[in-house]
Amino acid sequence: MFKKHAVKALATAAAVPALLIGFTGAAHADGTITWKNGTNDQCCFLGSQPGGGAVGASTVGWEWHDVQNSDGTWNEVDRFGRCLTGYGSQAYTENCNSGRDGTNSYERWREIYTGSGFKLQNVQSGGFLDWTGAYSLGSVYVNGTDYNNQNQRWY
Repeated sequence: MFKKHAVKALATAAAVPALLIGFTGAAHADGTITWKNGTNDQCCFLGSQPGGGAVGASTVGWEWHDVQNSDGTWNEVDRFGRCLTGYGSQAYTENCNSGRDGTNSYERWREIYTGSGFKLQNVQSGGFLDWTGAYSLGSVYVNGTDYNNQNQRWY
């Protein structure tokens, strides 16, 4: 009896690290991530305005908390608890609104793997998170056209 339980415990102990390895490395791991742009590894960052602000690109990384919703979409939440939001062509952060899973469709993003990163598609508008190439607030925005280029790739 002891031998049977010992074998079962060893098998379980060996399986847990294998499962953990299988879930690491993905951008949408329901954890902390610094999104970099596919063009030249520039990081997404936030404005410092109280209550939220425009999103831009910088060489300084900004951590986001990648949170999965029950419908398979994701919220990008900054260190102040504000959600990345897309209204029309604007991308900015705001206090997360309530709704199903605690947010609304303007604050939800589909993370679509492309083989060279992820396209972040806003659920409400269908537009994609894009970068103008400038290093300023407002340089990261929502583009209604999928150009399938590196400015729209994030990893």
